[in-house]
Amino acid sequence: MKIETEEKYYCMEPEKLIALATEYGFKKMKETLETDEYFTDIYSKFIKNRTCLRIRKKNNEYMEITYKGKSDSLLGQYCKLENNIHANIEDYENYINLFSALGYYSYVEVKKKRITYSLEGDNYQYSIMIDTLPEIGGFVEFEILADQNKMSKKEVKKELENFVVKFNSLNLREATEPYRDIVAKYKVNKITKGNSISYLCINLDGELLKYEKDFYKKYKDQMSKILGSHITWGKYKNDKQLNIKLDKLIMEYLDNLIFTSNELLVTMELLKQISYEKLFITKVNSEFAKCFFHKMGLTVNNILYISNNTSLSTILKKNKVSLEHTALINHTDFKENNSLLLILINESK
Repeated sequence: MKIETEEKYYCMEPEKLIALATEYGFKKMKETLETDEYFTDIYSKFIKNRTCLRIRKKNNEYMEITYKGKSDSLLGQYCKLENNIHANIEDYENYINLFSALGYYSYVEVKKKRITYSLEGDNYQYSIMIDTLPEIGGFVEFEILADQNKMSKKEVKKELENFVVKFNSLNLREATEPYRDIVAKYKVNKITKGNSISYLCINLDGELLKYEKDFYKKYKDQMSKILGSHITWGKYKNDKQLNIKLDKLIMEYLDNLIFTSNELLVTMELLKQISYEKLFITKVNSEFAKCFFHKMGLTVNNILYISNNTSLSTILKKNKVSLEHTALINHTDFKENNSLLLILINESK
């Protein structure tokens, strides 16, 4: 168990920082490409209290699981107890499934090129990490690690202050937010283009189409009996007369369905937390979509149906939805969808 405390700054001139660090005896230890994936619970308590549950991949060869508990604030500086477990990178999906089973879901990925300089002291390990985040910019983290049995949090904090003072001549500007939050804000701005949001437009066909095809396969004979003729896939999709008679069959199918996608169930819970007016874009049969959302406990008033030759922008304009004030989530990967929903929920509060 280690006590970790750090401060982060924007770093536009890394060469000057490296030269100064070298004067103080710091040695370059490594240069890595890191992907940090942060996780949170469905109600984002980890985000609110700065708890860190993270999977770090280094050069796509090594993996480390990190847990840093709820932050303790000492005069505005955050100190945490850090727990690390080295893991086999081939077990990545196993850890994702484990976290999901425990109720923790991917929030955001931080990809960065990191150059690390280190210096060993009697009671402390000093580190300078120079980071470059694609599309976002350059940063430097000054970090101290100490054995919790030897040093107190206040002592570690004071030593960090002394550490950072050595670099005052560089006039570094402090970056007060963790990378997790910096990248989350970047993603929100990318979705919203910096505009206020009134609508959330989301495509769930990555999962809905799978269940719809399963329903058709299992119930096409019963549907054929209802109309007195063989029901092809095209007729099922487009016959409005058939739609009126589908409700009971669809609800029977859904009542007996064992959902294989935990990510879809998480999506539904997250959507209940979204305050924006929700628009669902889909290519599934209209009655199937309505019944599905009802089964999921969502009150849905706006289902927008897309044909193969109609663009989304055309449909939104037809329904008098402002493109400028609409956040669009249109990924087939539900893990990515849920990450964006979690970010929207936190950034809109």
